[in-house]
This record gives sequence, structure tokens and C-alpha cells, in this order.
Amino acid sequence: MPNYDFRCTECGHKFSVQVSMSDKDKVTCPGCSGKKVEQLFTGCMVSTGGASDIGCDFGCGMPGAGGGFGGG
Repeated sequence: MPNYDFRCTECGHKFSVQVSMSDKDKVTCPGCSGKKVEQLFTGCMVSTGGASDIGCDFGCGMPGAGGGFGGG
């Protein structure tokens, strides 16, 4: 089951939840129990293996292991 990042529009709390795609609309805020949450889109990290994982092979300037987008 995938993890999704959310932000509560009522209290601003950011959190991650392991939930099925079909149940994403049922997620509530663990901080205030609010039902108005929005999904955050945070990118992913892909490992290609080998020594080239210390940096991006595509010239984008992104770091290798431990890098990625968003998070926050």
C-alpha cells in the first residue's frame, strides 16, 4: 500500500498516511481530526544502481541517495 503526503486545510498540519488509492478521500488529520485535507505531491527518488548514484546522471544538479523533491 502506498504512502501519501497530506496537509490539513483546517490546521495546516502536514502528515503521511499509508492508504489505498480508493480510500484517499477518507483521510482525516491526525492533529485536529479535520476532514478537509489536500494531497501534497512530493516527487520520488529512483535508484539506477552502481557508482553513478552519488549524483544525477542527467545534469539536473539533484543529489543522489537521500535527495529528491519536496518533503517539507
